[in-house]
Amino acid sequence: MQTTSNDSIIKLGRGVGMEILNAIKNSKSSVKIVSPYLSPDYIKELINLHNKGVEITLITCDNLETNQFSDFKPSDIIKKEKIQDKKLKSLKKHIYFYSFILFLVSIVSFAIISITIPLLLFIPITLSVIALILFVTAWIINDFNYGSNYHPIFRLKIFDSKSGINPQSTNLIHAKIFLIDNQILFLGSANFTYSAFKTHYETVIRVNDEKAIKDIDDEIENIYNSKELKEKGWERVV
Repeated sequence: MQTTSNDSIIKLGRGVGMEILNAIKNSKSSVKIVSPYLSPDYIKELINLHNKGVEITLITCDNLETNQFSDFKPSDIIKKEKIQDKKLKSLKKHIYFYSFILFLVSIVSFAIISITIPLLLFIPITLSVIALILFVTAWIINDFNYGSNYHPIFRLKIFDSKSGINPQSTNLIHAKIFLIDNQILFLGSANFTYSAFKTHYETVIRVNDEKAIKDIDDEIENIYNSKELKEKGWERVV
């Protein structure tokens, strides 16, 4: 895409990315980030904002990094939930029902036969054993009754950098874009990382032109909804 801006502020040097971080921390409604690399503690900042009602969109690639200095885990933003297989669930209910009926029949027949024909007591005993087997079978089915579904807590796309029309090509989303509240836009070389914001020599451009902001917001959505780039399965991330 191509756009123009007549009102931009360009900063170069170490620590210039802190303006981006401060704007993100003070966001009121939305934060959209495109960055190939992320620091774990900065992802935690996004979780905190999400919990405050700020709409988060994060686009990255390959991995959600962790390190020994942060307690962040990918499972903090990608949740795993169990999903019951409907057919197995129905089968389990039927088995429980029939095991209960057999158990009642065995009790009643035991009471009657023990008084009338004691020699036939093996019948209610056999029925109770069958009821027990059915109950255990239903209980075992319950353990295998679940599949898994993963979902992020906010809008998140993790693309596989080796994807696209040619699977052997490297389709790394290397852009760094930070759009806060649809009003504050930063571009440049800084990733969403501690080193980029605080120690590396970086370029940060603040764009204030409304048209440019709208154009780049549209481009962020185009990337998020891309059909060409291959998403990484959540189970491969957590």
